[in-house]
Amino acid sequence: MHKMKYFILAGIALLVLTSSAWVKLTLIRPSELMLPDHIKSIAIIDRTLKTNTPENKLEQLATGELFHQDEQALLSITDGFLEACSGMNRFHPVRTAERYAANGTKTSFPDPLPWDSINEICQRHQTDALLSVEIFDTDFLLSNMPVKINTKDNNGNPLSVIEFKASGVAIINFGIRLYDNANKVILDEYQTTHRMNFDAQAGTLQAALNQMLDKVEAINRASYDAGFFYGQRITPTYYQVTRYFFDKPKKELGAGVRYSEVADWNGAINAWLKVVEKGDRKDAGRAAFNIAVAYEVLGDLEKAKEWAARSHTEFEEKEADDYYKQLVNRIREENIVRQQVKE
Repeated sequence: MHKMKYFILAGIALLVLTSSAWVKLTLIRPSELMLPDHIKSIAIIDRTLKTNTPENKLEQLATGELFHQDEQALLSITDGFLEACSGMNRFHPVRTAERYAANGTKTSFPDPLPWDSINEICQRHQTDALLSVEIFDTDFLLSNMPVKINTKDNNGNPLSVIEFKASGVAIINFGIRLYDNANKVILDEYQTTHRMNFDAQAGTLQAALNQMLDKVEAINRASYDAGFFYGQRITPTYYQVTRYFFDKPKKELGAGVRYSEVADWNGAINAWLKVVEKGDRKDAGRAAFNIAVAYEVLGDLEKAKEWAARSHTEFEEKEADDYYKQLVNRIREENIVRQQVKE
């Protein structure tokens, strides 16, 4: 019975995978926060410098934070932020080497920087705003457990073996303030905890641990991602999606698919239009869906939305409803981006 269920599910999956073609598109996602138009450049500083008190030195020793580990992680945060901002060039981020101590904690913001100090830093680096990392703390938790694996020996007999799974979690707690020097306002005060999981499995515990990233590398990777995510918060960013479309029945849709394979999307549209005009309801619905995808690839989102709607309403193609909603959302997002990126 279980074998029959497996074959049925595998057959359905194979049918889905073999009844569609696909194309990758690069889209643009609006930022969560819209910056004022006058901000064209942002200086980045570190305001989490620890003073050399006996208590801080003892904490560094106890937590393994010596050898500038947090400094490396902060550089990784900046790297991720710069990468996120590089696509749109909405503003010019300026990396600085400036580090300051403050009266905050690992979980709470310090008092805001005085505006005289902000103005001095912005003038020194010729920027309109200041991005200050004001909370920063890292941790790496490691655990391991034996895992029972059911397999077979060389003769095909059932066999149970024990393997070891090592799991690590890099945790980044950080807070950022974004200061608008011209208007003397704090544009953003953002605090979050970012986690990244790392797993490895092997026949011995030591082998599993050897496969794990070391603590410093894991924290640097998590810090990079945290910085990238903050960049997405304040600037539009590019991302990729895969659009699937129908390539079966081959006799009716195959000609259009072949045009799409050589990037002749107008030729594909003309081929699929013939199916809409002459095909039965199911074939016409799939052809209309494909035409919608073709128009999206060509950048005509209104035409794409029109054909997705026809595929759903006239021909009852069930996949078209979700696609129509995706197109509506893309149009909405691109309208927001136009407001965020004004020349």
